[in-house]
Amino acid sequence: MASNVARRACCALPGHRTFCSANRFGAALREGQDTVVLGGSRAVPAAAETFKAWHAALDHCLTQGDSAAGMRLLRPRVHSGCVFRPPTYFQPWVGREETLCLLGAVSEVFGPSFRYGRQWLSDDAREWALEFSAGIGASGRTVHGMDLVSLDEEGLIREFTVLARPPNAVEALKAEMMRKVPVRMAALKARQALGLVS
Repeated sequence: MASNVARRACCALPGHRTFCSANRFGAALREGQDTVVLGGSRAVPAAAETFKAWHAALDHCLTQGDSAAGMRLLRPRVHSGCVFRPPTYFQPWVGREETLCLLGAVSEVFGPSFRYGRQWLSDDAREWALEFSAGIGASGRTVHGMDLVSLDEEGLIREFTVLARPPNAVEALKAEMMRKVPVRMAALKARQALGLVS
């Protein structure tokens, strides 16, 4: 049913070449999720593959509750020098493993409440703007935001910026992330120092 809603929404935009995640890019739609993917009319294959991998990893995290396995699916599609800019920190995080650590943690905070709405892709699908909403743990707050993603020439995620509102939901998100991230990031840094992570 959700894929039919997405298809109808795509077809409702006369004069625009649109493709739905349920068909063109093969991105998974979870039950009850109404979403539409706009653009990507000349998607380069590597960018389309990364878009599919992103949705497959996210779906794995949210429906199976296994963020580690979801991030393993995404890992080959993330650049080693990826720059991640979350709404909860002043400084960006740099590195594939750091990005995956943060994405895995936030997927646990959001859980199955996470939903994408409209998703815009540049013609070549190397620039994404993905509208989302999600509940913040047990706080009762709901965050609304946008994932802005840039891919490099090889189709790898090179930059990932998250914009979010309202401020009280972002504050609740930060509190939840602070329960998860410091220990995980310290463990990651220790593994990197020992040469156990490339």
